[in-house]
Amino acid sequence: MTPEPGAAATWPGWRALQARLLPDYNRPARLYWWAVVLAGSATLVGSLVLLAAQPLQAWGQVAAGTVLAMLAGFFPVRIPRTKISFAAGEIFMFLLLLMHGPEAAALAAAGEAGVGALRTTTRWSSRIASPAMAGLAMFTVGWLLTHLLEGAAAANAGVLVLATMGFALAYFLLNALLVTALPRIKRNERLRASDLFDVFGWVGIAYSASAVVATCLLYTSRCV
Repeated sequence: MTPEPGAAATWPGWRALQARLLPDYNRPARLYWWAVVLAGSATLVGSLVLLAAQPLQAWGQVAAGTVLAMLAGFFPVRIPRTKISFAAGEIFMFLLLLMHGPEAAALAAAGEAGVGALRTTTRWSSRIASPAMAGLAMFTVGWLLTHLLEGAAAANAGVLVLATMGFALAYFLLNALLVTALPRIKRNERLRASDLFDVFGWVGIAYSASAVVATCLLYTSRCV
């Protein structure tokens, strides 16, 4: 591996870490990996800080939703006639978004993605990056939509359903973009639209369905 320029590249421990985590990554791919991991980690730490002011009952709901999302990650549903699968944990992630905001949903998304990575790969680069990417994507899109649509969506059930579906699709697209960009960068290739829509199209539909279920659960809980 060619040493990186700068002081960090001359530190043996840094080179050993790079060689162990990212042995087949070129320089742009390593930079991208570190950028998304650091951004995602900062997002998750910030989410914990923002949630610290919540009452104990809210923390219990966030913890329960996160655990349920993670448990669902152990039992993915396979899309017929494809190699693609998804987990029903998205329902709990979207429900936490509607109840407690993007901070709670980001933690659940990271937990579910971490379980999925542990189940499907032995590479620690993927096990670390997957939850970071999911948490970053969930918080980013969730924050935008809750601030742009909170007034109209809260007043009308139909608007809330449509807004949540739109959020689910936006989250799917951003998370898929973060994930699929990495192998393209490793191969020095340009990202293609087919990377998002041909491979993950059915998962996007499933995400939208999960968002509708989460919205229905929210209104059901309010009526009980």
